[in-house]
Amino acid sequence: MSISIHELLAVARESEGVKAVQGDDMLCEKRFAPDTRYMVEFLLLEQKEQFGEKGEYHRYFLTKEAYQELINLQNKGVLRFQRQALVLEGTLHYLPAQAFFRDRE
Repeated sequence: MSISIHELLAVARESEGVKAVQGDDMLCEKRFAPDTRYMVEFLLLEQKEQFGEKGEYHRYFLTKEAYQELINLQNKGVLRFQRQALVLEGTLHYLPAQAFFRDRE
């Protein structure tokens, strides 16, 4: 498993008890679950009972279905992806920034 500098910094913050990101820890069990396919970090643009207060930063490791739900919320303007990655056997493969933008029809 390879780890990026971003991941190392996140793990260091978490080990010191700093909760800068809501949701899943960088090395949580969900990351290594066989059905986990995506990691998404996003900024909450609207208060949402499911996530919390506007302006909070979140990270989640997701199945394909859960990822699709977040894409729908992004398309509605509820949240904005900041970073995302494909998850293969626990290893993160970050996607380029242009993959974050919703389709504009």
